[in-house]
Amino acid sequence: MGREVEEGGGRPEAERYDPAAPREQFRRYRRRRSKDPPAIVGGSPSLAGASEGLGTPSLSLRDMRDSFVAMSPPSVSRQSWMHSSFPGEYRTPVASGARGLRDPRAELLSSPMSFDDDEEQPHWMGGYGDEGEDEDERMELKPPVLSKTPVVLRKVKPEPGLGEEMPDSAEQSYGRFALMTNAALQDEISLPDFLEQCEVLCHDLAQVVREEASEGHRVTEERLMRQTAQMLHAESGTWSLLWYLFGKEAQEMYSDDPLVYPATSTQEAVQFIMSEPFVQQCMRIVQWLESMASKDLDYQKKHKGWYAGSYMQKLGVWHQTQREIRKRAGQATLVRNVDPDAPTREHARLHPEDQKLEEDLMEDVWKLLRAGRLGEARELCRSAGQPWRAASLGGCGELGSSPSVEAFCNAGKDRALQALELESGIGHQRRLWKWACYIASEKIGDRGDEAKHEAAVYASQCGNVRRMLPVCMDWESACWAMARSWLDTQVDAELSQRHPPKVPKRRTTGAVVRTSAKSGGSDASMEVSEEPHSWPQPVVDQQPRDFVGMFDKLRNADLVHAKVKHSCNEQQRLVQMDLIMGNFSHLLDLLKDWTIPKDTTIKFHGHPQIVRFGSHLVLVLRRILADTSDEVVAEKLRIVGDLILNGYVIFLFTEHQEDLVGVYASQLAPHLCVDLYVNFMDLRLNDPVPVKYKLFRSAIEFLPFFPDIDETKGCVLNILEKVLSKSREIKPGLQAGVKSEELERGGIGELRQLQSVQKAQALQWLCFTPPETVPGVERIRAELLARALEHSNLLFREFALLSLWRTTVVPAGPHRLLSLLAEPLKQVPEILASLEHPDRMEENLQEFECWRFYYECDGLYRSWFNIEQTNAEVPPEHLSVEEKERAISAARVALEQAFALLTCDNGMWLAGVDTTVGADTEVAWLELQATAVLMSASGVYLPPEPTVCTTLSSALHHCGGEAGLMRQLTVEVDVNRRDINCVDVRLRCLPVSGDGLGLATGHDGGLLGSILALAAKGEMPHFQSGLALEVVSMDAWRWDENLVLRTPATYILQGLARRCCLPELILRCMELKVFLAASRGAEDVDDESTDLIGLVASKETALHRLFSQRQLQIFLLLERNMTICRMESCRDHAPHF
Repeated sequence: MGREVEEGGGRPEAERYDPAAPREQFRRYRRRRSKDPPAIVGGSPSLAGASEGLGTPSLSLRDMRDSFVAMSPPSVSRQSWMHSSFPGEYRTPVASGARGLRDPRAELLSSPMSFDDDEEQPHWMGGYGDEGEDEDERMELKPPVLSKTPVVLRKVKPEPGLGEEMPDSAEQSYGRFALMTNAALQDEISLPDFLEQCEVLCHDLAQVVREEASEGHRVTEERLMRQTAQMLHAESGTWSLLWYLFGKEAQEMYSDDPLVYPATSTQEAVQFIMSEPFVQQCMRIVQWLESMASKDLDYQKKHKGWYAGSYMQKLGVWHQTQREIRKRAGQATLVRNVDPDAPTREHARLHPEDQKLEEDLMEDVWKLLRAGRLGEARELCRSAGQPWRAASLGGCGELGSSPSVEAFCNAGKDRALQALELESGIGHQRRLWKWACYIASEKIGDRGDEAKHEAAVYASQCGNVRRMLPVCMDWESACWAMARSWLDTQVDAELSQRHPPKVPKRRTTGAVVRTSAKSGGSDASMEVSEEPHSWPQPVVDQQPRDFVGMFDKLRNADLVHAKVKHSCNEQQRLVQMDLIMGNFSHLLDLLKDWTIPKDTTIKFHGHPQIVRFGSHLVLVLRRILADTSDEVVAEKLRIVGDLILNGYVIFLFTEHQEDLVGVYASQLAPHLCVDLYVNFMDLRLNDPVPVKYKLFRSAIEFLPFFPDIDETKGCVLNILEKVLSKSREIKPGLQAGVKSEELERGGIGELRQLQSVQKAQALQWLCFTPPETVPGVERIRAELLARALEHSNLLFREFALLSLWRTTVVPAGPHRLLSLLAEPLKQVPEILASLEHPDRMEENLQEFECWRFYYECDGLYRSWFNIEQTNAEVPPEHLSVEEKERAISAARVALEQAFALLTCDNGMWLAGVDTTVGADTEVAWLELQATAVLMSASGVYLPPEPTVCTTLSSALHHCGGEAGLMRQLTVEVDVNRRDINCVDVRLRCLPVSGDGLGLATGHDGGLLGSILALAAKGEMPHFQSGLALEVVSMDAWRWDENLVLRTPATYILQGLARRCCLPELILRCMELKVFLAASRGAEDVDDESTDLIGLVASKETALHRLFSQRQLQIFLLLERNMTICRMESCRDHAPHF
């Protein structure tokens, strides 16, 4: 075991922590951390002994900064804290004077392991366990001794279970983006504010995802999260660029600004940048790149505690070089003096450690200049002990060579520069300084990589791109180097044109080169002589002609780093380059390729963050380019933009963000918006009510309800109409597999039940209550209820024709409708009182009450029929009295309720007045459309083959008789395109008075209603007996002469329902009376209140006209059976003598 230190005991003086030797101690840290984890090592000698014979280390300035700023010195000796272990990390004990042997287990145990999630590792002990080579050579070998300290492995987050979602803060940002987008669309925030908020949000999200990625995820998950963080960070840069290009207002100089007369070169530079749009755009790009770099420095300072510029005092002084010179033991390549120009003048080098510190200093100065912090860079040089370098960077003052208007106005009047230029000439000092920086960058750059950052620092002051690119390791830095050099060159060229330098007479004038200064297209004549007065000609050849040329250089220049060239193909870089060049057409093409799938079978394409970014970028470009004269760009913004937005809306829907759909769907073309919502509502038809309400609310809050409010957007009313219409369509597959004759009626009933429930379920979209915050909420509520009643009545008619079969199964569709409308109907009195013309709603409400009464009777009959079927399975002698009484009671209740319906309003059930057309309305044609299936009496479907369709068409035509010939009846029968098991029937005829012209008086559906009623009852002449049309959906219309305009013909459907429902209801009543007569006796059926014969034969009700011939025969047969049962009952009760 290693040397133990007793608590409270003294320690040798040599082992105590020496505060005078932090540099030597940190050197050991660095050496141990720079190597792989070694085998188990033994104890080490004391600090004094270990430091003997060691050479001068090569320590970087940044390494020392990390140590001295962040390290807290321990209060124990070096050897004692080396032997100690810390919570969460395995430590191999150190044996005194021994070195461990290598074996696999020892290497495993000595491998670095992380701390617990809830424990933080002391920052001053990083890299412990890696001993330097010099110490290892003096250590002895001893067998390893394992510590009793438990091994703590890295904690990894468990994989999400089934149904659980992986936590990702970026995916939770869609609501925040939607909130900001809605505020911008409603003009609650301006476009610049929106761009700023997007930038801040993406930056914050990138940081959150980056922190989540470091919390112990698995490798694949961590890599994906880091990619997402990098993508969000790059996106924040794009939003920042948009703000600088289109959101930042152009600053102007006013009379109260710090203007001086005569003007200085800095003032003229600012005025030139303001006056030239192209130069101002270049200035905005430079400001954007500098702001991004400045934010990165602030981030490092906030989260790491330091950033470029955090140095201890006088660390830039060449101490090691001075010592070597004093010892006269330096090498031949070492400088002999320590003045700033010595390395360049003597063509010699500094001491390696000083050279490393110098390069680190210059690297941080470069970072500060890259972030636009010239003042901090100069202050850093002063604090490092190099005030001469700070002075060399201030040739144009604290503002730099090409300041912005904001910086110039905030700096105040520069009287010193004015006095200097009054004496030497405007721009003379500027040219001398820039020329000196150019020469310095070239001379220093010739020294190689050891001084590349110093060369880049001076190259940035004169626009020497050739010396800046070698230190640009990312796209932003390389772009800044070119843009900054280009901006300075244009400014210098303009100043040289305004104030031409005086050429010494002793020198000959070189060739004159015409170069564009980007100042209104004018050319500036500048002499190409290698003298300061010819500035900026030495750097003109390095500049591009336009932004396209600048980005071509970034892709192809030899000096550009490979990482920069690779970054040019990244998505956000391509977007940024197109925004800078103004190539919006190419930008939209890129977004289309990234977000819209080429294969229509793919539901979603592209990364979610890219799709979200593309959608918001389209909305921003539509606002920016609202008045563009480029028709190609405007057309692409409309078409491609809708496609991108459509894809993002679909993505939000698939992510169950239904409440956010309306924000972006409202920006689509009206037909796209309507179709999108129709599909969404159809997909969410069977989802829970809260989910459906979210989708309904997103539509009603962000879209106009009525089409006349805003024609540029899809309206909710059109959406709901299409949803209801689509719900009535034949769904492929519902009737599939029913061709077989062996299929029993039960299976067919299940299909009918499923279809009816689906049709009824769609009505729920009209039963939701709109929020109170929606404008015109009272009118919307009334319209929703009116539409719900109208559509429910239409479905009631269809369901009635499907429920004519006498089975024990209660039809689910009608009862689902009744349950959905139970709550909205409570608001009817309030809504009727608020309407100016309540006639339409009153008519629909009256029909709804008729249908509710009818389905109550239908339910009571089926309840009795179910009891009777159950009792029939048991022999009569085994039935109990209670079971018999139960059946009799159910029959009596069903009979009384049905007879009440038949006698209601003198037998005028469902005989309301059709007020959709007046007597003076011109109608050219009447049309009845129906989709049905052919079904035999045994419940077997008949496939609608061509011969069957022809025969059915002929049979329907014969049903019209002479009236059909007089009214030009036409019949069309085709196989349904959606389901080959169904047929589409279209009947058309001329209107007559009382049937299409004027008010309907017959209440029997007219000619078309009577034809389809015969088909539904299975009594078509010249057709297979018992084969009926089971109607799935039906509509009736009045058409004009050109078959263009149409209005509903509700009376036809109501009369058709009367022809089918009332005779069946009367036959059921007769069946009940027969049952009661056979069960209880004649006294139960002699009541005049249930006289069905008189009701059917009455001239007032004319119910006999609704019966078919077969139905009348069955009616009379049932009456005969009832009479026989009554007579038998009377005979049984008569007294016997």
